Amino acid sequence: MVAGAAVAVLPRLAAAEPKGSAPTAGADAVRVGAMFAASGPDSMLGDECWRGVQLAAAAINAAGGVKGKQLVLVPGNAYVDAQSEAAAGQFIAAQHLGFMLGTGGSNFSYPGSAAAELAQLPYIEVSAPADGITGRGFKFLLRTALTTSMVAQVAVAAIAARYPGKQIGVLFNNGAGAGAIAAAALAQWGQNKTAVRLSIGYPEDVADLHDPVARLQRAGVEVVLHAAGADDVLQMFQAAHDVGFKPAAVFGCGDGYGSRETAQAIGPAFEGTFVSAAPFYPERARYIADAYMAQFGMAPRSAESLTSYVGAKLVFDVLNQCDGDTSKLLDALRKSDVTPGTLANGWGVAFDKTGQNTRAFARLQQWRGQMLTSLP
Repeated sequence: MVAGAAVAVLPRLAAAEPKGSAPTAGADAVRVGAMFAASGPDSMLGDECWRGVQLAAAAINAAGGVKGKQLVLVPGNAYVDAQSEAAAGQFIAAQHLGFMLGTGGSNFSYPGSAAAELAQLPYIEVSAPADGITGRGFKFLLRTALTTSMVAQVAVAAIAARYPGKQIGVLFNNGAGAGAIAAAALAQWGQNKTAVRLSIGYPEDVADLHDPVARLQRAGVEVVLHAAGADDVLQMFQAAHDVGFKPAAVFGCGDGYGSRETAQAIGPAFEGTFVSAAPFYPERARYIADAYMAQFGMAPRSAESLTSYVGAKLVFDVLNQCDGDTSKLLDALRKSDVTPGTLANGWGVAFDKTGQNTRAFARLQQWRGQMLTSLP
């Protein structure tokens, strides 16, 4: 598969290309694999991440590229090309890539990064949060983004501070990301000796949450931590409405809770919902939101575009610092020491021995008037 064919089979990714002519691959280009879901239930999340990476590449190319070489993004559809390590390996083998960025979903990051490790190709995870991704001892993997433990820690601390003594319930889908958030939260409550009234998991492809929500209601749960994917937030709120379940608070973690499209679909019932997630476009990132609006004709849909922009831009900037030599990229990134508050979303950079950026963090936020507002 050549780059042109990759774009041709990914209509959603291709449709999201920034305006203007894109740089073409050649001897004077740096080819970067960009593996995000372009179809399937994670497609909106994948597209949002892809847009952030595109904006970061456009900013570098507008400033002259990497040591005069233009960045060329080679998109892969994670829903197809990272369903397994073998599929991801086939994508990597068919391209001539300097390194890989991904993936918009933890379930795709595992096989995608494993395939890159086997190929000894640098793989920088800019969005997927599952703790275990960086727990496998890989030499060619770094993650610029936050972890599920970081997300869980913020939610657990906020529930303790704002709703002490309330009966806690946990509802989660058992996917790689949401399941890891729930596991981390339960572990933290266990360490704190905080009782959890009821914990219920369900399949990623669940079609109906009426029974689990009714069980939470019957158990007397007052505060719900819901670790969800892209679609099951809507199902949870629909079920709560139908059975008359009105908890004192819902703390949402996972892809769906940070999405403007979710807030618009649910409407007034979503007002006041707490969210533990990466920062959603603070004031310091307004220029990126403006660039997003100019390129795609709409406001950013979630923090994932900013998160991916920040990670990709860091990688591209460091590549410039090592004269465009992709063989030096990982070592240069590992040596990065960026003070917290420096990056556009407020993060810093310091990688630990597993390849995790320890200066990424989650922020407690709340939906107010269909806007995701950061809380102290």
